[in-house]
Amino acid sequence: MSLNQIKEIRIESWKDFKNLLDHRNFRQWIYRGQSDSRWNLESSLYRSITESKKIRGAAGKGTLDINKKRDEEIMLSRFKSSAHLYLSHLPKQNDTFSWLALMQHHGAPTRLLDFSFSAYIALYFALEAGGEDAAVYCVNHNALKQLDEEHFGESRKLVYQRALNQFNNEDQVCLFAFEPEFSNHRLMAQQGLFVASNSIEFTHEQALSEYELKGNEVFKIIIPKELRYEGVRMLHQMNITSGTIYPGLDGFCRSLYQLPIFDSKLQGRVGLEP
Repeated sequence: MSLNQIKEIRIESWKDFKNLLDHRNFRQWIYRGQSDSRWNLESSLYRSITESKKIRGAAGKGTLDINKKRDEEIMLSRFKSSAHLYLSHLPKQNDTFSWLALMQHHGAPTRLLDFSFSAYIALYFALEAGGEDAAVYCVNHNALKQLDEEHFGESRKLVYQRALNQFNNEDQVCLFAFEPEFSNHRLMAQQGLFVASNSIEFTHEQALSEYELKGNEVFKIIIPKELRYEGVRMLHQMNITSGTIYPGLDGFCRSLYQLPIFDSKLQGRVGLEP
């Protein structure tokens, strides 16, 4: 692969962040936050296979016999056959991308990566945990789509079909963004969408670097760890919290996790002292 370097921009203040992003057209750009700037863009399926290789290699079982496509198909098949035991509303049987989105939602490994149409929601995921420099990836969705259409044709359904059903094809590795027909409250609250790959041989970062995107069409904002506290406070003032990002009781419980950031004496004030 001939990789193009993704431009990195290190901000020095939240004013820098605002100036970089506030005037970009909504839904033309998509964003992903990561709590450690050293992490690459990798799907959970890619990481699962990588970790499996390490475990098999350490046990002397070999790694060359791992059939990635077969394992992915088995995961999807097992999820489809068992999901009705836990969920009352399910996607159409042939809506593969909605099934993958549902798997992603519940923590199963897939070839998808979560993105958001909101830079500030992506920032929440970058800052919600961790103590290192964080990062927000910024991608011009329209530019990505245009290059995909030039390579695959104007039919988006054809792109989807080839991406899933021709794992061993000779197409150049590609990425494409989509919103599943079968959505959920969390995805809507996060203004979320997914970026899929037509190959799990490469990371999303490697695939993205294959595109001939300009420096102002894809870049990575590095957020110094010293700005984390102020950033979390800023997001709370914007009502971007665990309670709004994760609707329901789970979100409320996650919101309690960050209470000590703002007031370590809160427990005493609400009568919880022993």
